[in-house]
Amino acid sequence: MTVETDREDIRKHFSPYAPPISARLKTIQLLAEFGIPTQIAIAPVLPSSERFTETLRPLVTRVCIDDYFMGDGSGGKRTHKMGLQALYRNLKMEDWYHPSAYQMVYTRMQQYFSEDELFISQKGFKP
Repeated sequence: MTVETDREDIRKHFSPYAPPISARLKTIQLLAEFGIPTQIAIAPVLPSSERFTETLRPLVTRVCIDDYFMGDGSGGKRTHKMGLQALYRNLKMEDWYHPSAYQMVYTRMQQYFSEDELFISQKGFKP
């Protein structure tokens, strides 16, 4: 399941028609309670809090991190044409719209997830 952020205010700006974060996390929790291994994709990486990792750890067994630059298949050119950089600018979060922004989330995730549970881009979507 995709959970790009733990911040509902951010989700509303980037994916206003997607299910709320709480609904996604509840679904993941139910799957975990039934013993179903779960993975989330933080794709694309959106601004999140430092607590994001703590929220995910009890619920998932794998995390895949992908962003606009690795994941759009054109090194970010296609995403750039969509004008998302202006949205980041308006939110005063331009530092999150950068090829290295995923590294901050990855570093946070490393505190709670082992190397064999944490994946970057395409590697995380492979079986």
